[in-house]
Amino acid sequence: MNNDNQTTKKQPFIEIKGISKHFGDFVAVNKVDLTIFKGELFSILGASGSGKTTLLRVMAGLATPTEGSVVIDGIDMTHIPPYERPVNIMFQNYALFPHMTVFDNVAYGLKKEKMPKEEIKSKVAQMLELVKLSEYSHRKPDQLSGGQSQRVALARALVKQPKVLLLDEPMAALDKKLKQNTAFELVNIQEELGVTFIIVTHDQEEAMTLSDRIAVMEEGQFLQIGPPSEIYENPRSKFIADFVGNINMFAATILSKQTNKIVVNCPTLGGQHEIDFDGSIADDIESITLAIRPEKIMIDNQLSGSENTYIKGIVEDFGYFGNLSIYRVKTSDGNIIQVSKQNRYRSERVISWDDEVYLSWEPSNLLLLTE
Repeated sequence: MNNDNQTTKKQPFIEIKGISKHFGDFVAVNKVDLTIFKGELFSILGASGSGKTTLLRVMAGLATPTEGSVVIDGIDMTHIPPYERPVNIMFQNYALFPHMTVFDNVAYGLKKEKMPKEEIKSKVAQMLELVKLSEYSHRKPDQLSGGQSQRVALARALVKQPKVLLLDEPMAALDKKLKQNTAFELVNIQEELGVTFIIVTHDQEEAMTLSDRIAVMEEGQFLQIGPPSEIYENPRSKFIADFVGNINMFAATILSKQTNKIVVNCPTLGGQHEIDFDGSIADDIESITLAIRPEKIMIDNQLSGSENTYIKGIVEDFGYFGNLSIYRVKTSDGNIIQVSKQNRYRSERVISWDDEVYLSWEPSNLLLLTE
């Protein structure tokens, strides 16, 4: 989903400059800087209490920063009230008016602005068509599904044509399958309208699926900002590697450092490994973390003969999920390696508990984590 529209996103559209927000002695947001481009679908990803919702409220004008500034489309909005900003917000609980129809919910903001009735009718009809709810215009919120309610809230937020739409945990109330379908719909709507979307979420899959770029937030600061593939494949720290997806991490010892390469010893993964690495490590650091994602590991009852890097282990735990199987394999040194295997064939033999297995991987899939 993450379309590469960087050629049209040269100029900063939203600039967060040195924003901090304090609540007494507690620092919710700590001197963050962020640039978001026009038409971008940007996610701020973090656990509860990381500061992401506070930052969203600052951008919306619902909270005043302790320091720093918010610039939107070249205009400093820091002290401009929310109703005068070219911004709208879609809340987690959707906040639909239960006594109003779908049409009236979407039309509410336009009526408050005293827009002519025919123009309201036209704009609401266009928006309901966009979110595929035209036939539900006379229903009340309690007659809608969770996904339909979410689309009503989205239509209401977009009908006033904001330059920026802020979405607070937009799919938290939806089940997993509905989330997947809704994610595609949300991206299609965003692309059609060209509105800049900023999503706050704790859901890693949601952020990865929706976003052009992601900012991972913890304790009021950004730890890494980049496209989903960069965050997932090249995490800067053990925290990010563990927070975004599943990962195996093992202690390793640095044997030597070369230009763009490090040689390490990791007993759990079979001994010595040469890893491509263009970062920097202090001379006095001898220990490091070697990591690999579960889906990057191949598992089989026997070797095919082509594997250059492999170890043996015993299946200690096994879970069958239909499309894939998850294995927890105990190695000779007592550590556990998690492996995820795609179930590609109906007649495929299922590896099960207590089986002796071989684990293999491409050397390029090993990661070094220094933080």
